[in-house]
Amino acid sequence: MAVQLFPGDLRIGVLDEVVTPGRRPPVDTVDPKFQIMVLLKGYQRFSIDDHQIELDAREHPVAMMMHLRRTAKLHYDISYGAPYRKIALATPSEWLHQLTASGDTVAASLCKGSTTFTYHIWSIDTELTRLATQILLPPPQDNATQKELFRISRALELIRRALTDCINEPAQSPSDAHPIAERIRLYLLRNLNQDLTLDRIEKDLGMNRRSLQRHFKTGTGITLSNFMRRERLIQARRALSEEGFTVAQAAHIAGYSTPENFSTAFRQAFGHPPQTMRNCAI
Repeated sequence: MAVQLFPGDLRIGVLDEVVTPGRRPPVDTVDPKFQIMVLLKGYQRFSIDDHQIELDAREHPVAMMMHLRRTAKLHYDISYGAPYRKIALATPSEWLHQLTASGDTVAASLCKGSTTFTYHIWSIDTELTRLATQILLPPPQDNATQKELFRISRALELIRRALTDCINEPAQSPSDAHPIAERIRLYLLRNLNQDLTLDRIEKDLGMNRRSLQRHFKTGTGITLSNFMRRERLIQARRALSEEGFTVAQAAHIAGYSTPENFSTAFRQAFGHPPQTMRNCAI
């Protein structure tokens, strides 16, 4: 990965090439930092202090936001993709502490706990995908300085968006992570725009519905149906506020048959009607 260092000790790394599975590299060390990784295409599995993490972007881009509190062992188990496209943004932990002092709830959740690290993994939307792609492949600029400034601006916007995207998700740590629930959660996020019946989820994940529901509720504290309803409402809110969708279009995204039912659910979830978000976008 090609990495550039910018003012404020902001590091931007990009990788865009064909990567094939090979021999596992030796264990390395990684220093304390705040980091956001976006895997646009490919598959990666790695371990931090023997806690295994999987990022699967073979069908949909995925991101991971992490706060590493102290030096840890890092081992890349496997990475592959044709192409394999990834960006990584890293800053000193002080960035995160400053955001916490400013009242950012996501930053605060990443700073909590006594384990080596805390993290979020989520399936990203079109806007965050666009930002990551612009960092990886910036449009033509007049000179190298303009290109670097463009990358910095996109990186800062991506950090802002990532913190916004995770505002409703508590950070995980190795001590409380539930691998089966996390596998189910990532599957649901990758397939939110499809008709996810229990029959289909059972078939795709190779688990019976009773185990699915029990593991997911234990690991996340929320039922499968409530999780999907909430995430679809979040998608709809984003479509209203950032893409200028109509209330009827947003209702369809969220899976509601009528705008009236959607408006009621939206108000219950966010405390204001969907039309407010559209007015802000306009």
